[in-house]
Amino acid sequence: MDDLVSTVFDYGALDRPGAPVRIRLQATAVTVRNSANGSGVDIGYVKGGELRRVRAGSAVVATYATVMPYICRELERDPVELLLSNVKAPLVYTKVLVRNWQSFVRLGTHKISAPTSFHTTVKLDYPVSLGGYRFPRRPTDPMVLHLVHVPLEPGKGHDMRTQARIGRSRLLTTAFADFERAIRQDLDRMLGKGGFDSGRDILAVTVNRWSHGYSYTPSTLYDDVEQMQAQLASARAKLGNIVLANSDTAWDAYAHAAMAEGLRAVGELLGAAPIEVRQPWYVRFLRRFSKT
Repeated sequence: MDDLVSTVFDYGALDRPGAPVRIRLQATAVTVRNSANGSGVDIGYVKGGELRRVRAGSAVVATYATVMPYICRELERDPVELLLSNVKAPLVYTKVLVRNWQSFVRLGTHKISAPTSFHTTVKLDYPVSLGGYRFPRRPTDPMVLHLVHVPLEPGKGHDMRTQARIGRSRLLTTAFADFERAIRQDLDRMLGKGGFDSGRDILAVTVNRWSHGYSYTPSTLYDDVEQMQAQLASARAKLGNIVLANSDTAWDAYAHAAMAEGLRAVGELLGAAPIEVRQPWYVRFLRRFSKT
């Protein structure tokens, strides 16, 4: 664990013949279907420009919900419509390396929330030390800032799915220079009184455009949450020797939801007793709120 940050990773070790678990990188699955005789699953994937096939006893499909119907053609209409309605929210995580973080100290803050700005969150990077890696302890040390931009279209009467689609389109037409300009303007405005100057203090910028970021989370503003929760059973139903599972089938964007869905899927394939998957936070909240 201590070597995790600084050690060079050997990706070839992920796909060694004879290993109990093999991960095949740069291989895109294009079809997953039950074998004609029902004995297993035929999986087609593309690697190096060639279409290849592998056969397995069973399979868990854990890609985006909107892609699942195109890979698993055996899905029926109702599950397909539900999966296609999981429109992921776009998200931009930007990392800015600055010469020092004295401006944050002078202003007495580590995080700035600005709902009406281009970047709605600006904060110091997490103070993580691991192995040979040590986070900057002195305000005179260089520091990485974490900036968040969510490209939606609020205030125009659009539902969240439409806003996500508009934001995703905008990501394709926004140049790096536009992001850099917004970064400099926001940081100068937020940190200027602490002595920050973008022309002097910014050393490097990395813009991570996450066009399909968070799984769609139902909202009572636009959705019948209880009805959607009931429909999840059809999307999670075992399809012969195939099970669908990831954060999208939980309609919850975080890792714990994906892990719980993976545990459920493997249990179903192994014929284990049904695993009770905790309901998403928004369902628990609504049910608690409705009782008060």
